[in-house]
Amino acid sequence: MPNIKVPEKIIQKQILQFLTAHKIFVFRINTTGVFDPVRQVFRPLSGFSLKGVADILGLLPNGKFIAIEVKTATGRQSMEQKMFEQAVLKNNGIYILARDVDDVRCLVREAKCA
Repeated sequence: MPNIKVPEKIIQKQILQFLTAHKIFVFRINTTGVFDPVRQVFRPLSGFSLKGVADILGLLPNGKFIAIEVKTATGRQSMEQKMFEQAVLKNNGIYILARDVDDVRCLVREAKCA
């Protein structure tokens, strides 16, 4: 069972390290705007940014697209994240809602069997 007190940022780092160590091509996506300290607001994202994009994206060795949304034990997906999940699945990609590293171990098994 996921640890309720582990912050999302730590879970993301653990997942990225685990997958990279197993030679799975992944990268972190930051969809939060950049903070403007002068205006004290987040600058909006470019017009081509997409709300709800998963935290971690990548490709398995067989070319299959993977998207991993990282949440704490009690975190919930936003409506935009659910819509992104549906788009990934509709296009034959793999989407995982991960609350800890164990939730992504299946990717390593699939990659080795591809």
